Amino acid sequence: MTLVEVIHQWTHNDRLIHSIKTALACLIGFIVGNYIHLQAVQWIVITTLVVMCAQLNVGSVIQKSYMRFLGTLLGSLLAVLALILFRNNAWINIGVVLVAAIFFSFIATSTRHYNEAGTLGAVTVAIILLGPDPSVQIGIHRFFEISLGIFIAAIISQFIFPIHAKTLLRRNQVATIRKIHSLYLHLFGDKSSPEGANKLGNLDEEIVKSLIAQRKLAGEARREKIGKLFNADQFQQSLWCEKEIIRSIIFMFHAYEKSYHSEAMQAHQSQLENFHREVARILENIKNKISTSGLMESIASMKESLHCVTKLEQDERISIDTFIFCAEILVERLGKLIHLLGSENVECH
Repeated sequence: MTLVEVIHQWTHNDRLIHSIKTALACLIGFIVGNYIHLQAVQWIVITTLVVMCAQLNVGSVIQKSYMRFLGTLLGSLLAVLALILFRNNAWINIGVVLVAAIFFSFIATSTRHYNEAGTLGAVTVAIILLGPDPSVQIGIHRFFEISLGIFIAAIISQFIFPIHAKTLLRRNQVATIRKIHSLYLHLFGDKSSPEGANKLGNLDEEIVKSLIAQRKLAGEARREKIGKLFNADQFQQSLWCEKEIIRSIIFMFHAYEKSYHSEAMQAHQSQLENFHREVARILENIKNKISTSGLMESIASMKESLHCVTKLEQDERISIDTFIFCAEILVERLGKLIHLLGSENVECH
């Protein structure tokens, strides 16, 4: 690997860039906190780490920032209210922290989008009430320090070498299509023989995980309001196409496996192999605006030839019809996906 390639690899490593941004945000928080003479600068740095460390893209950081701020506000209000009403009673403070732990933990373990508010809400209450000599003034200071850390994290994530969820989503879609391509080769690549498709490894699980990741990234991309807005409707259509393509491939394989040894299928092996090769080629090069009309013509030819065969068992006829129907769906969805990804200018890297 040349020096230029090494530099390119490092400068295009999102995780490395994000790690450097996180360190930069911590440094800025430390400098700002000392410049304005805050009492506990460490809470700015700690909050910045909590918000940024596990959140790679802008959309996820923005979502976490909103919710962390809400949790900080609620936690600070609860702690300050306890101090105003009970004048720094140690047992009352412990009781409030326990109540806050129950309440905010319940929120944090929710599957809803507001669960991010739970962790920092409980932490804020504990920081204020269990610290040395808690007071209303200290509570206000802690709220300001934590909020400043959240603000710095959001600003750095958004404006310093931003890593957008939209970009990560496009990469994920390309990676998913490559996995679908590998799945197709496993099922139909061994001279179109189903006997060569017994070992699929974890491809199906990887594809499912990729589709789940796409939904998560799409939700984060919706929160990115600066720059080109995310087209949620177009994403839903492309995700639906991906799912339909996977289903079609799986059903095609099972139908093909049932009818593979029939005389009708054996007589048209050359056509079938050409069809499988063309589908594999399109999946491999789906970033290009490839026409699928040739595949539809190939299916029509196979359909006409296979339906001319009269001496078929009922099971064979059903399997062949199922195979052709799924092949038609597959080609139609491939064409639609090519159009959708082409309009988004998706690049395969």
